[in-house]
Amino acid sequence: MLFFKLINSSFKRNLKAYIPYLISMTMLVAINYIFKAVEINRSLKDLPSAAVTKALMQTGSTFIILVTLAFMIYVNRFLWQQRQQEMGLYSMLGMTRRNLQVLTVIEKCYLLVISLFLGTLFGIIFDRLAFLGFAHLLQIDHLSQPWIEWGAVINTIVIIGGFFLILMVIDLIKLFRLNPNELWHPQQTKIARHGKFFTFAGLLGVAVLAYAYYLTITVKPRMSALTTFMTAVFLVVIGTYLIFIAGSIIVLKLLQKNKGYYYRPRHFIAVSGMLQRMEQNGASLATICLLCSSVLVILFTSLTMYAGINDTVNSYAPRDLTIITSQKLTAQQESTINSVAKKHHAQLNKPVTFTTSAPQYGYWENNHFINQGDLQDMTNQTTNTVITMSTATYNRIADKHVKLAANKALIYSPAKEHRGTLQIGSQKYQATPIHDFNYYFNPSHAIYSPIFIITNKLPANTTTINFTGINYRLNGSKKAHLNFENDLQAQLHLPNQAYSSRTNLRSQLTSLYGGIVFLGILISFALGITTTVVIYFKQITEGYEDQYRFKTMQQVGLSEKETTKSIHSQVLMVFMLPVVGAIINLCFAIPAIRQILIQFNFYNVRLMAIIAVSITLVLLCLYFAIYGLTTRMYRKIVAQG
Repeated sequence: MLFFKLINSSFKRNLKAYIPYLISMTMLVAINYIFKAVEINRSLKDLPSAAVTKALMQTGSTFIILVTLAFMIYVNRFLWQQRQQEMGLYSMLGMTRRNLQVLTVIEKCYLLVISLFLGTLFGIIFDRLAFLGFAHLLQIDHLSQPWIEWGAVINTIVIIGGFFLILMVIDLIKLFRLNPNELWHPQQTKIARHGKFFTFAGLLGVAVLAYAYYLTITVKPRMSALTTFMTAVFLVVIGTYLIFIAGSIIVLKLLQKNKGYYYRPRHFIAVSGMLQRMEQNGASLATICLLCSSVLVILFTSLTMYAGINDTVNSYAPRDLTIITSQKLTAQQESTINSVAKKHHAQLNKPVTFTTSAPQYGYWENNHFINQGDLQDMTNQTTNTVITMSTATYNRIADKHVKLAANKALIYSPAKEHRGTLQIGSQKYQATPIHDFNYYFNPSHAIYSPIFIITNKLPANTTTINFTGINYRLNGSKKAHLNFENDLQAQLHLPNQAYSSRTNLRSQLTSLYGGIVFLGILISFALGITTTVVIYFKQITEGYEDQYRFKTMQQVGLSEKETTKSIHSQVLMVFMLPVVGAIINLCFAIPAIRQILIQFNFYNVRLMAIIAVSITLVLLCLYFAIYGLTTRMYRKIVAQG
């Protein structure tokens, strides 16, 4: 009974630590439950994109599990530091090491039961809301979700229970190794001595981060683009930690050595104060920076993909039905199209047909396109396909009256503008870019961005392909449109590479990208919770440390107003560093993300800019709101000193 009284008493004394922890754990448990509930939902198995959706949910669930574990270990370390002297006092009053271990076990069981009960309860309540949002993103009406997914409940209990068991073992090992004197007198922070290795670490951080940024701005839309981007992400993580832990201190040390700058009252206080803060909080600030960066990048990528679905569909299928064949459609094929349309009560518009050269795959070296041949000949250097069209064809389909000399050409390249003297194979052209082409299409649905070259006539001995585009009207549901488009493809015996239909493409992309957005929002929410708690506990830690600084600064002659202003300006400056770093990381990530999205036929730079600015502004608003809320607790702690 005594143990329970001590635990209850401890909870009451440390409410400012336990309440945020339990709120955060409740949310993370709820998110874990929602992911598991969606993953095992039976109605999702009937979707055409069921395999992809399940894979996305499994990936998201695994990521959230790892975030939860990292969060629990971080906060447990803070709680241990908070309760260390308390444990020492119990030991001095006669409690044995075994009694302290029992006390620790009971505390962990308390936290486990409260977290699981509240988390599962809120997970069940908000699961239906999340599932409705998921169905809305996928634009599907017939999905169903039971009130409670017992499989998800059991899975969540096992995972969270396992994590609490790990924390319990860690704390028991710490108690076993420590003697009562160490509990009562915890180790004081030692003055850091920074040698040559520390300087090397700071310079290495700058070099690693610079190389990571170089990779992101020079990546090309190749097969290796995603691998290059992930390499850059790994380097950014290493570089950010090194810069916040070592690089910032090196800069402040250099300012200290500049006597003309350092020995001025304003600079002396600011530099010395910032130096102490960065030595103690460098790793925490780097963690906050990377968490904010993750939120920005995940939301930016997922929202851009989802908002750009129409642009991507138009790039693959400029008409409702797009058919690419090596020869013109036969009379039998045209008859089949008409009969299938009649069967589904679809009214066909007049088809648009034209001939272009077959796509040639290759890459650019300055203004020279290196032709590698067909799709089978591509390598890791391949970035584009070139398709040539005659001016006669262009004028007919675009309703233009263009006349070109033999060495002149128009070029449509949405991924990257090309102009001036261009060499395509052995032929040189003086090229003028055009910015609008309604019949842009992607043969074979390849990941390589097509470039259309309009010349006076097609080069001699050129292999050609035939484009047939048809718009249609059908009064019916989305399912009726899908049935018509799928039936037509089946009756024409066309492979996916030769046939594109808007409704089908939009449906597939909505299912895929909707799942990615759902994943991105939940992951961002989990990372946001983690970021908030890291900031909160960092503010509490700094509050206790600044109690002593506050007294010292007043003892050396500073007024209370000057002391308060100095400390708060340092806190604000330290607080701003992570979000500034996150915004810089996003700015350098955007070029690489754009090159990856180009492989999905997405070219809308304006939309990317709007989304990037919007999510950055939202993050800043939330970040300053968190700063305002956590600063209240910080000021209370400092005032108590």
